[in-house]
Amino acid sequence: MRAARYHGNRDVRVEDVAAPEPEADEVVVDVAACGICGSDLAEYSHGPRAGEASLPYVMGHEFGGTVVEAGADADVDVGTDVVVNPLVACEDCWCCDAGMYNLCRDLTVVGAQRPGAYAERVSAPATNVVPLPDGVSPELAAVAEPFTVAYHGLLQSPIRSGDDVAVVGMGPIGLATVQLARDMGAGSVYASGHREARRALAAEGGADVVVDPRETDFVETVRGDTRGGADVSFDVTGTESGYADAIEAARPGGHTTLVGVFEDEIEADVMAYVSAQRSASGSAAYQTGPRAAEEFGTVLRKFAAGNLDPESLVTSRIDLTDIESEGFEALADGGSGEVKVLVRP
Repeated sequence: MRAARYHGNRDVRVEDVAAPEPEADEVVVDVAACGICGSDLAEYSHGPRAGEASLPYVMGHEFGGTVVEAGADADVDVGTDVVVNPLVACEDCWCCDAGMYNLCRDLTVVGAQRPGAYAERVSAPATNVVPLPDGVSPELAAVAEPFTVAYHGLLQSPIRSGDDVAVVGMGPIGLATVQLARDMGAGSVYASGHREARRALAAEGGADVVVDPRETDFVETVRGDTRGGADVSFDVTGTESGYADAIEAARPGGHTTLVGVFEDEIEADVMAYVSAQRSASGSAAYQTGPRAAEEFGTVLRKFAAGNLDPESLVTSRIDLTDIESEGFEALADGGSGEVKVLVRP
């Protein structure tokens, strides 16, 4: 079968590889589409996180498809349309024993430690596949993963109906956070992002005020429109400036949830918490293991009900052979207007 294998910095090659065969507790999924994630783009642009010894491998963890093979112990019917939760928990460490499967001490990921879905087919534990509700296609289900990251982040916050919300970072997860906050009954939603096309999508997705932080002071905008800041804020950038804006945009006594992945250490003003009695918490992906379908299932039902608009984030659908030029390179170009690129193997 065909697969796009990552060989190193800006080097992805479509090659023929052996098709996967399921273990007893696994299924093989025929991939309808796989979204290019920002974490994959970072590896493509800057080199493998796990070092050269891990190369080459197949990335891709945002995907939906159809089960075409099932192991003897797999309780999933062939022909079932599914989305795959790519986090595989060991179910044996203390975090797993406590039900915090997303914090598993021996977590593996489809698209990192396990072959991913920039390929025609991929294997996964049967417990990690989530059947799709009527009205959600396997292709569009690929967008469920970033929405589920956003949904888990909102669950880690103390958000209540009517709360003012500030979201810093308008990548796919930030845009999904805007939509979900609106769906959860937020009061006013404030969004900050650098790219014009993404700011437009934030407004379409329910943000009341959208700013380019290079031109308008986001913190002062939020504070001026509210009682000194948002009730809850979210950093989805993983950058020092985004983090600072998210903290400072929260009102005294407010809360910030850190969703973005930080590649580097940052400097932080601790007094921003102490003097205003703010709080902050991290958010790590989403539940998995025996709870793999909990948050994915909720997001999929919201897709089916029309509460969320995943299609609005999809800006291109490309063939596997074009993954480098029309996928990674297009997303790396800040002026391209791309948001979520779906790869069709």
